[in-house]
Amino acid sequence: MKRVNVRIPDETHTRAKVIAVLTGKTLSQYLETAVQQAVQKDKHVLEKIKK
Repeated sequence: MKRVNVRIPDETHTRAKVIAVLTGKTLSQYLETAVQQAVQKDKHVLEKIKK
């Protein structure tokens, strides 16, 4: 598993942390899910380079 440092605004961090806690997740789990969803949404970009 890779570790990534990401700079985000303080308010975004706070909101993400609160949402994570309220949904029973760690901040890392919450962000991992968000990145996975973004990658899935944009997978068509990778399809272009396969051709």
